[in-house]
Amino acid sequence: MKPEKVFSKEDIEKVELFASSLTKQQMADYFGICFNTLQRIFERQPEVSEAYRRGRAMAVITVAGSVLKEAQQGNIQAASLYLKTQAGWKETDRKEITGVDGGPIKSDTHWTIEVVGVNTDNPVDDA
Repeated sequence: MKPEKVFSKEDIEKVELFASSLTKQQMADYFGICFNTLQRIFERQPEVSEAYRRGRAMAVITVAGSVLKEAQQGNIQAASLYLKTQAGWKETDRKEITGVDGGPIKSDTHWTIEVVGVNTDNPVDDA
């Protein structure tokens, strides 16, 4: 039976550094272990999962700061992104369908029923 993998202090520092760029699967690949092993390490060594969360949070802080700075400098796309994610703004696409010249849509409710296959001049003999 293989001994359990334990992350060293250097490994934990790499986890925090790479957390902003790598998925957990990619991180497992980097360390040469399977995803399930990485998950067990996160459970056994809480300092590893804390480093991962800290690294992810720092990336969000960095990117959000960049977006906010761009928005404050007049970048409309950055301002829109910031307001959508931080202020609850939404874009809606509303389409209206109208009839001729913008009037109401006219609907035809007249039905015509045509009965076919009945010959009253020469009734069919059922016998």
